[in-house]
Amino acid sequence: MVPFIGALLIAVPCVWLFAGLAKRIGAVSKVKSDRWHTSGEIPRLAGPAFLMAMFPWLPMSHVVLLALFCLIGALDDVRSLSAGPKAVALAGAAILAGVITGVWWIPIVIWVACNAVNMLDHADGLAASTVAAAFLGAGGDVGMAGAGACVGFLCLNYPPARVFMGDSGSLLLGAAIVLHASEASFGSALAWIAVPLLDAVFVIIRRLRQGRPPWIGGTDHLGHTLLRIGVSCKVLPVLYAAVALAIGLIATA
Repeated sequence: MVPFIGALLIAVPCVWLFAGLAKRIGAVSKVKSDRWHTSGEIPRLAGPAFLMAMFPWLPMSHVVLLALFCLIGALDDVRSLSAGPKAVALAGAAILAGVITGVWWIPIVIWVACNAVNMLDHADGLAASTVAAAFLGAGGDVGMAGAGACVGFLCLNYPPARVFMGDSGSLLLGAAIVLHASEASFGSALAWIAVPLLDAVFVIIRRLRQGRPPWIGGTDHLGHTLLRIGVSCKVLPVLYAAVALAIGLIATA
């Protein structure tokens, strides 16, 4: 439990500090027609806080890689990168991850996972609780530290959210869970990102059928659908986390 508690205690003040920085530099989510939140400007620069919270338990090679993913996301949080340059930068970081780890399938799975977790971050607490459950199920010091970092973030992100993770957080978490789970197997990596993948497939198919580009945001995710039919915003993150943990444990048993 030391990595879990340690990462949690580091994450809470770091999330708060970077939220303050995000407000000062304009890294905030404003109310838009294609976004779920309906009031205020919410800071969205949580990636560095995740990295600092997990740092003591990460291999140095993972620190370097996650810092790169965090940087790409942070640039998007601050400057709102267009889809093309962002995809190219993310692909470059994913390829570098494959070179450093020496695992041929890592670039593909990391690229998919980063985008899937990014798309899953469409409702308060959803992405963080899902990834927390995946880290918890994957286990080990890194897994417990990742879960602790996510729980620390949820102290300020659980509905109603006072901070968002932004792309800096979602890209980092997508890469982090794959790098950790990949130490077991390809199947393990896929199992622990199953829920973000399923949600991404749902919304991509939905948008393609409507003749819309999949990368353009909207309030048409599976989570939004569940919220509209009456699932409580406080229950939804718990539901996603439970499903993520169950799928991961069954698939890796």
